[in-house]
Amino acid sequence: MKITKNNSRRDHLFYPSLAILISATGFAGFSFTYFGPIIGGSYPPSGIVLHLHGWCFFLWYLLFPVQAILIARRKGALHMRLGRLSIVLAILMVLTGVVVLTVRVDDAMRNGAPQIWLLYGPLILSNLVLFVGFYSAGIYMAIKHRFQSHKRLIIVASSIALGAGFFRLILFLSGFHPLSLPVGVLACSLFIIIGIIYDWATQKFVHPVYWIGLVGMLVVEVSLLPEVNGEFVAWINEGLAPIGKYLSFFYPANPTVGS
Repeated sequence: MKITKNNSRRDHLFYPSLAILISATGFAGFSFTYFGPIIGGSYPPSGIVLHLHGWCFFLWYLLFPVQAILIARRKGALHMRLGRLSIVLAILMVLTGVVVLTVRVDDAMRNGAPQIWLLYGPLILSNLVLFVGFYSAGIYMAIKHRFQSHKRLIIVASSIALGAGFFRLILFLSGFHPLSLPVGVLACSLFIIIGIIYDWATQKFVHPVYWIGLVGMLVVEVSLLPEVNGEFVAWINEGLAPIGKYLSFFYPANPTVGS
């Protein structure tokens, strides 16, 4: 893909703007169910693992638009140094997310509730797995100096990982509905679609990363909807529960916390 000077100028406006939009969506969603109650002192006791997950999420999505702005201002050296910090945050965010998820699934299977973990635990897990895949590919492309692929892979990864935040935003705006969570998760594809539209409008060409990200996200996540593949979802839960039982030492499940 050939990048002209005019396109470079547009990129320096578009990518920071898209990164800010993605991060703002996540912050808005979690402000109602996590950050707001934390600040107000009304969040129930939940253990250090969940808080570590929440604040790593916050810092990663705070760093995300900062990184885009640094590139727009040609601060590549600082961008690369902060990129190493983003790797640490991503690792902690994913590991703590796996702990919380598996413990919740184990608790739900033993108690029969809350149903949301039995229905959508594997879907949430797919967010983490896809994030790891696309984020790792993005880091690899940066190492190889393939920066056009790198920035789009990071857009895809950050969009996919936003499922929980988007779900909470929908929940706050429209109230609870049984499909609020899958709609919130799948709605994150809108950010990838924005990238596709921008590529086509400015280049008359859509980078393959976006197509791979969009199709991969939809195929994996739709296949894990209980309405589509209930038996497979139950089978995955049976595998997650023993892991959660073991990891409960690090995160004792509290039924009052929906995380």
